Amino acid sequence: MGTLRMDSTNVGGMSPGKDAPVSPSVKSSAPIGVRNPAAAPDDIDFPAIMELMTSKYTEELVDRHVAAIRKVCKTCCNGFLLKHLEPLVELLQLVVHRISQGLYIFAPAMCDMIRVASQPFVSCKASDMIMYGQHLPDFIQILVSVLHYSLPPTEEDIAAANNSEDPTARQALDEHKAVCERVRIEVAHTLACWSRFGLDEDNVEVKPHQPLIQAIADSGTPNLRVLWQSQVMDALALSFRSEDSPEAIVITLGAIRDMSLYRPLARQITNSGLILNLVHVIRVNLLGSDVLLVAAEVLWNVLELDWEGGAEALGQEEVIECFRSFMEAVLTRGYRFKDKIFRNDMMVLLMYISKREENRPLFASTGLLALLLSSALGEPQRKFLEEAGMSPDLTGDSNGLPVEKRSSATRSGGGGMVVLTNAQEDMEFRMLLWGTLARCCSAQACAEIAVECGFVQFLLKTVLDAQDGTPEQRQWSQEQRRKVQLEGLSALFQLVQCVPAAFTEAEGCASVLQLLHMTRSREVQTKCLNLLQVAVRQGPSFATELGALGAVGQLVELFADKDNSMSSRQLCASVLAGLCAENADNRREFRKKDGVEAIRAEVVYRPDETTDNHLFYTLCVVDCVWSAVVGTRKNEVRFLDAGGLFALLDVLEVAPLLLKRQIIGCLADLMQYRKAAKLFGQWNSQITMKGAVKILLELWQSEQEAARSTGQDGVIRDLERPLNPQNGPNALPAGDREGEGERPDSRSSDSSVRSASKASTRFRQAKSFADTAASHASMKSTRTSGFGVALGATNIGVNGAMAASLRSEVVDPTVIDKQDSRAKIFAVLRCVGFECQEILTVAERQQMEVVKMYPTATELEAWIEVREHLEARDLKPIAADLRWMTESIAERREQASQVQGVQAKLAEELRVEEKASLNRFYEDVRSRAPARRASSAKEDGSASRSDTPGGLGLGGFDGDGDEQDGGFSSEGF
Repeated sequence: MGTLRMDSTNVGGMSPGKDAPVSPSVKSSAPIGVRNPAAAPDDIDFPAIMELMTSKYTEELVDRHVAAIRKVCKTCCNGFLLKHLEPLVELLQLVVHRISQGLYIFAPAMCDMIRVASQPFVSCKASDMIMYGQHLPDFIQILVSVLHYSLPPTEEDIAAANNSEDPTARQALDEHKAVCERVRIEVAHTLACWSRFGLDEDNVEVKPHQPLIQAIADSGTPNLRVLWQSQVMDALALSFRSEDSPEAIVITLGAIRDMSLYRPLARQITNSGLILNLVHVIRVNLLGSDVLLVAAEVLWNVLELDWEGGAEALGQEEVIECFRSFMEAVLTRGYRFKDKIFRNDMMVLLMYISKREENRPLFASTGLLALLLSSALGEPQRKFLEEAGMSPDLTGDSNGLPVEKRSSATRSGGGGMVVLTNAQEDMEFRMLLWGTLARCCSAQACAEIAVECGFVQFLLKTVLDAQDGTPEQRQWSQEQRRKVQLEGLSALFQLVQCVPAAFTEAEGCASVLQLLHMTRSREVQTKCLNLLQVAVRQGPSFATELGALGAVGQLVELFADKDNSMSSRQLCASVLAGLCAENADNRREFRKKDGVEAIRAEVVYRPDETTDNHLFYTLCVVDCVWSAVVGTRKNEVRFLDAGGLFALLDVLEVAPLLLKRQIIGCLADLMQYRKAAKLFGQWNSQITMKGAVKILLELWQSEQEAARSTGQDGVIRDLERPLNPQNGPNALPAGDREGEGERPDSRSSDSSVRSASKASTRFRQAKSFADTAASHASMKSTRTSGFGVALGATNIGVNGAMAASLRSEVVDPTVIDKQDSRAKIFAVLRCVGFECQEILTVAERQQMEVVKMYPTATELEAWIEVREHLEARDLKPIAADLRWMTESIAERREQASQVQGVQAKLAEELRVEEKASLNRFYEDVRSRAPARRASSAKEDGSASRSDTPGGLGLGGFDGDGDEQDGGFSSEGF
């Protein structure tokens, strides 16, 4: 039906069309899916019919029962009334019960009832759906239950009929089979009508910018929701497993296809085991009927909407072997257009299946991976493998295949493959194939096979050849070559993480740098930089090799070119950070190529001047400074001479919290250089004229407030946990915590969240779904400051979680909350000195006291955790250890108490000062009151003499001497 309305029903449909049943349009003033009540009778006596069928006097009059039911169906040929649903459910249940007793004379009547049920129900009143709609799931459930009693005859029944001496036994069996087949066809037809009706934009509530298919998957249609509530999938799956009627299979598949568009029904398809029967349908109709395309579409829908359950159900060795036979047939004999469509559908399914890590080893053990590699490598590479004797070993004993399966897979690895052309279907197949193979290489068995047959070398050669165009690619368009390069680089992005040694042996770094130098495509350039970004984090050997190939100079040139987009320059900075992080030679090359000056010029934060996300760009720039400049004295001298330290402090003042923490970590290491520490105290803000120490203390205070470590008066809450208090006996009362924990708005991160646009085709949607689930390498850039070991603190660069956020341009709030920059702030202030040239406020002096005792506070909290851990495990340390622990805690607790006393004293001074200031204000007001009264009285007197005869004005006195309204009273002040 269409949209569920107060005056509409939720079922519709007529006879199936060419592809699937469609619902008829109703020519009336009623809403879609509602019949004209005048066409349906209202005088059917259902109690009389039930009395006829259940009375002991007429119970045996079966012919009259059937005639009465068929008469009801003839009367209601245009659809049942909604108000008749409850008696219809009882009547239908009774008919199903009679059929279950073997009275198949009711089968024609049952077919009539099912056929009428496929019509839209009739609503006589606007409230009918509310009053009677709750019976629809029961109606459908009972209707489908007849499938259990109308299954095809078993082999035992057929054998018994053939061996029977009764000559009519075979004829009776054929008649019974035909009757049951008709019932199953009618039920399938009705379900198809119900599931198809309302699948259009006019009857589905679609949100703005939401595709129709997504709206159906999320909320479904009223009919699909009724089918889900009725739990029809179990009975339908049981019938479908033994179905032998081609007509019933086709109609049932059409119904299942429409039901699979709704996510809850897709889960029911998986849970009922129907997904394996769909694989059997494909195997039976391989390269034959178009039924296999419908079955493949159902599997696609299920894997897309219920990936976890569907991928687990299909992750069986027998199922993967079926897919291997499917792909072998279509890759060797699939010349037709429909065969290529089926081939691509199978690759989409394999892509979804390979997303589950547990399924990937099955690709190697069943020989499917060898078959796909044979198709991907091309004819020249296959001939080379055959001449080298490597092709038979691809599915050898190491993969655990039986002899017969091994020989089949070996034959598929040889010649006879359908040649891939530049047609759109073949190009899509290449993209899906490369991505699936690269994803499978995360499994050790698959990686060994891919490396042995040279998959990495093939992809590198393909992306380079697509740049100039080899004789084999002359018929490809420029756009096709670009897409080949993009997909090839995406596959290499995963392979370099799975098989880094093979990537190095294939001279992958040199090939990627060559392509980066030659290409003019922004997208290809971005892909190359992404590949280099993950490559440099696979080990120091990649950074050394890239440095020897001149990657540093090339990347500095790209970064300094302002014509490149900000995203490309951001990636350049990230790759340079990885190259120089632990490589002195690359840092020296970075300085020689004027990289220090180039990176200094970009240490700014001006998000209003560009539409790009300037936050992530500045983060990568700071990370590059941290990696390529800090730690190398000559680089630091150049950076400081160019004003780099002042630029970092300028950004620190206005940056969001995420960027502030990154800059402070960089400063903590940079302050190890004495010249930098001296320059630190010379900086003053151009906006607020504050010094650098004040800026750091403000950030320290925000961290303290976030940890709830101080009260409203700025005094430490918990002496045993000065930095990270808990609700213990030493903590302050909860009443003192109100109004805390909130940071100033100026320090909050203003990162924006961008939603990726969806592809227009289902191939792109499916590929994007699988790509987002691929495991990315952890991009760690962790550095420890000079005081890291002593303080137990680590200066964190762009760690794995933050790097993933940079790639997607989405900041995970948990990544920000887990960071604590207090150790970095202490490291900076310890280098520059705790004495400030500026006059600090009382609150800042209170925070400075805590900063000074930061090492002691961390040691105290560590001792407290040790003590609590021992108590939790009921362990008693020896006397010497217990005395050591007790004395250490007492000593550090005493120091915390002294700091708490200093803070309390400062808070009291502040309170006294504020009270004195308030008193001075009140005294000043009181001292000015007499002068104001005299001045006001003088003005009122002059106004009265000028405006009123007799010298009386509005504010004067009347003849009785009483003061009038508007006069001035000395008591009014």
